[in-house]
Amino acid sequence: MIRITLLTLLIAYLCAFAWKDWFKGACWLVLLMAVFQHPDMPKSIAGIPGLNHWNFLFMNVVMSWFINRKKQRLPWEMPPHLNFLLFLYSFFIILSVIRYLSDPSGIIELGRNFGMSYDLGGAAINEYIINCFKWVFPALIIFDGCRNRKQYNFAVVMLALMFILLALQVIKAMKFGSLGMSGEGLQRRALKVISRSVGYHRVNMSMMMSGAFWMVFCLKEFVSNKTHIYVIIPTCISILLAMAMTGGRTGYATWAILGIVYCLFKWRKYLWFAPLVLGLILILAPSAIERFTQGMVEEPDNEITSQSIDFDNEQVDVESVTSGRVFAWPLAWQSIKDAPFLGYGREAMKNTGLTQKILIEYGSGETFPHPHNGYLQWLQDNGFIGAFPVFLFYFLMLKYSWNLYRDNSERIYVVTGGMALALILAFLIAGVGSQTFYPREGAVGMWVAMLLMLRVRLEREKINKGLVSELIRPSEDLKGKYFVFT
Repeated sequence: MIRITLLTLLIAYLCAFAWKDWFKGACWLVLLMAVFQHPDMPKSIAGIPGLNHWNFLFMNVVMSWFINRKKQRLPWEMPPHLNFLLFLYSFFIILSVIRYLSDPSGIIELGRNFGMSYDLGGAAINEYIINCFKWVFPALIIFDGCRNRKQYNFAVVMLALMFILLALQVIKAMKFGSLGMSGEGLQRRALKVISRSVGYHRVNMSMMMSGAFWMVFCLKEFVSNKTHIYVIIPTCISILLAMAMTGGRTGYATWAILGIVYCLFKWRKYLWFAPLVLGLILILAPSAIERFTQGMVEEPDNEITSQSIDFDNEQVDVESVTSGRVFAWPLAWQSIKDAPFLGYGREAMKNTGLTQKILIEYGSGETFPHPHNGYLQWLQDNGFIGAFPVFLFYFLMLKYSWNLYRDNSERIYVVTGGMALALILAFLIAGVGSQTFYPREGAVGMWVAMLLMLRVRLEREKINKGLVSELIRPSEDLKGKYFVFT
């Protein structure tokens, strides 16, 4: 009760403050994502569904931004081609919901036969449209308002703090003893404990932590050696521990891939630490190693199923490695080929009967309300026509992030590009086994980093044209001299 009271007072203050400074209000929305999903947080105010503390602050921030940016005469500086791609992104999200609501017969039958819940009418519009857009709005507001270095620093710190608070919550909930469990035990415990104690699914948390590690690591370029040793490294270790505790194999692989990319192309001296890090993981977190190799090594006591294959004289259980995704992916791909242009609309996996088919053939243990693959899900819902602008948008974000990250002329370029690159790559790699291109809670950090990257990129173009930028000042961009901690 005391925590809720304090939270209510904080939100009341921030709502009033947002009318004075909507940019900082948007940054606070990002930080509050660390606690918004917590099960103890109220889901409604005065019994009004959807009206909770975060949404109340969100409405005040958006209204303040919409009204005051006009008074401040701020130009909207998003490049036209990105405006167009974002418009198409939004258009296909809305179109997929309209098509879903026009014929929900498949999902109604699924609910009648297997008791699976579904949303129709206003509930579907709220869940599939409003809740999609609201996770992107804080990033758009931060992009629009980030005009000087002080604002940039504040946004970066609030983004980093969000991930740090989430990591600490995972460590507190899972306990260090979980690192000594079996791989299967770690998976079961993470599935139950993280959702119950933090509010995010363990798979989403694994993806977030894999990118957050390298995002925070990039901040070392802004701080002194002392701060690097006593702040950045301990923070990275905490995030790494939290990621290990999630039991998310895709997150483990993503973290390693990102490490290889960052060390090979920018910080090669850190490659010498790779054997040390691997040795510490083997010693301190054997459960993470066992979880990562689950299904890849021979288990002589178990009967090899029809889904198992021989790979280099070792038994690789494809069903175990993919967590049963081998059942869903071929069916999803076949449905995509049957409607390649525009797909079937939102919730296609359930509405076309594929989820019901898997339930009937493989039992209740394999529900698959979606393909567990972000690319297949988007193609299934929106077809190749709907996929082209969305996939092109993320390709451009990767390209711009990489270009900025490789620009050594200013530290802010390296840091901002590196942060965005880490979170975007983590999302896209994790999309092979989970995630969704429909914006949701776990993608808020990525959108913020992505839009900050676009802001810095625009300011770099101004500098290159000989114009003045309040955000990028070379004389102040000295290591350890101009970061928010000072």
